[in-house]
Amino acid sequence: MADENDTLLGVNTQYYFQQVLKQAHLAHGRFDLILVSGDLAQQPGAASYQRIAQTLQRYDTETLCLPGNHDDFGLMQVQLNTGLVSCRQAMQKQGWQIICLNSQIVDSPAGELADEQLDFLQHSLAAHPQLPCLIAVHHPCIASGSTWLDTMQIRNSAVLLDVLAQHHQVKAVTFGHIHQELARQIDGIWYFAAPATCFEFKPLSVAFAVTDTPPGYRVFQLKSDGTLTSACFRLTEPLQGLDCRMHGY
Repeated sequence: MADENDTLLGVNTQYYFQQVLKQAHLAHGRFDLILVSGDLAQQPGAASYQRIAQTLQRYDTETLCLPGNHDDFGLMQVQLNTGLVSCRQAMQKQGWQIICLNSQIVDSPAGELADEQLDFLQHSLAAHPQLPCLIAVHHPCIASGSTWLDTMQIRNSAVLLDVLAQHHQVKAVTFGHIHQELARQIDGIWYFAAPATCFEFKPLSVAFAVTDTPPGYRVFQLKSDGTLTSACFRLTEPLQGLDCRMHGY
């Protein structure tokens, strides 16, 4: 939010973002990479992104930040480009390739991959066919089962899925946006959604609905043989303040 004490649907989102990072590191130790999959700021401004950067820098860990539909990507690239924190689109890490795609449509909750994003994906995959690949993007490219959220999938998901089918080193796609867990394997590729670090959307809902399920995070283990495992974890403390009567934000 614009101020660290502001709330969204009654929830202090900065507090829970910090608590999720704290618990993840206490439970699992040091990570090789932190991946922040979009919607970093509800009210994007220099101050909000600076606070995010300061929080992430405490962990002295390489971090990739993707834009979501609520973000100002131009500001992100300025404020989240310091030390180990960046908005880089591709990297190689311990025998894997990580590719981050921008699915943002400015002033729209829906997603789409512009031609340059698809070209970047094709080029990156073709350049390293020997490396297993994890792709990260904010918007989902498959249905979640929640009617209202499924109207906001990547509009040209079919094109993306066609690209992925051409490159057998793609092992998984992970995304945010839907504020809930999802794990589904389709044609040999895993599709994962991560819990939000604030509040969760109610799964399989027709219209906007939230639940007081505690915030959480997803952990990936990318193995040297090209396989992976992944699991979600949640805060042990309850979510406080959530106003479940709201119909959007």
